[in-house]
Amino acid sequence: MRLSQSIFLSLGLPLSSFALQNDLQKPLTFTNPFDNINAPHCPAKTPLSCQRKSEPVDSCCYDDVLFLSTQFWNYYPAIGANDTFTLHGLWPDNCDGSYEQFCDSSMNINNVTEILEQFGEHELLEKMKEVWLNINHNDESLWLHEFNKHATCIDSIKTPCYGGLGTNYQPHQNVVDFFKVTVNLWEKLPTFQWLAEAGIHPSVDVTYTKKQIEEALAEKFGATPFIKCNRFNGIQEIWYFNTKKGSLLEQNFIPLPSLMDGKCPDEGIKFYPKGSLGKEPPRKGGPTRGYVKLDGQDGCLIRSGKWIIGGSCATYYLEDAPFGGHQLKSRNGYCSISKTDGSLICAKNIKPMQFQLDKSTGFLGLNGKESWSTDKAPRKYHYVPVYLGDQKDVKFKLRFDKI
Repeated sequence: MRLSQSIFLSLGLPLSSFALQNDLQKPLTFTNPFDNINAPHCPAKTPLSCQRKSEPVDSCCYDDVLFLSTQFWNYYPAIGANDTFTLHGLWPDNCDGSYEQFCDSSMNINNVTEILEQFGEHELLEKMKEVWLNINHNDESLWLHEFNKHATCIDSIKTPCYGGLGTNYQPHQNVVDFFKVTVNLWEKLPTFQWLAEAGIHPSVDVTYTKKQIEEALAEKFGATPFIKCNRFNGIQEIWYFNTKKGSLLEQNFIPLPSLMDGKCPDEGIKFYPKGSLGKEPPRKGGPTRGYVKLDGQDGCLIRSGKWIIGGSCATYYLEDAPFGGHQLKSRNGYCSISKTDGSLICAKNIKPMQFQLDKSTGFLGLNGKESWSTDKAPRKYHYVPVYLGDQKDVKFKLRFDKI
């Protein structure tokens, strides 16, 4: 589940100024257990990610994104060791707080285990089986999702970047490297140990303040991470924000304070022992039916994803996505963003994207954005495409109205 909040709003200052303040922040320098990565030698003057001004840079040595190392405390139901925050992923976020997903279908893979075994990465695979766990126990599906959704949006691990490394590139070398880097960064962030050293231990009775938890982790990490709690006010997720210098393969991560407010109460936070609440009951019911309307505008969306005024609203279905968020579909099929013109499209044979739903307002967002727009409002009984973001003249939000 991703949040829709601009980092400019959360910081109250331009990111360029923020990044400059963090030039002196020490990078994470722990030993990498999977360090046999052949990385390029990028120029020393390469700017930190999200700090480039106007000068051209080599995309193989510069990713214009921030990197979030994300961990889960899965206690309901219990997943992973009792003293371990499991690994969820390494997410590249845009500098404005939004993000992309499923960026380059030519990089998609369909079997992580097979690739790692072909490269002889048995130790890496065993580590992933230990700490990179899916709540439904199908770990392979989580690994595939993380690579196809997030790694395909990282420029510095695209195939052309391997041409100057002095080796013969083997297909899927970037896949192996992505998983190595992700596990290496997780190893540098022993959340459970850091909390224990501050006297914060799992308990069904003891509560903690958000300040206690943030300060305990900030002291070790070097910056305040993002902390998320669930409906039981229990710690559930920790996100560590990083800027980076050079190629992802160089693993030169530099901690940043969280670019959004932690989603936990100020007081009364529980750190539940794994399994202390028993097994979570299975979810019941199917997709939610509704219309997709435009807040502040007449009309609604037809089943292709286009806006019409004066016609009939299409019935849409909102269902839980396997790894958080929601999938949106109409009778045409799942909804996504068109690779051709960037408009919302719902059609057959489309890979569903993960939409956000604000339950209090019904607003639908995507990629960390809630704003939508188009060039002009449609004439009666005509339709126009809608686009993610507010770059067009007519701006609005999409609202899912249950029926």
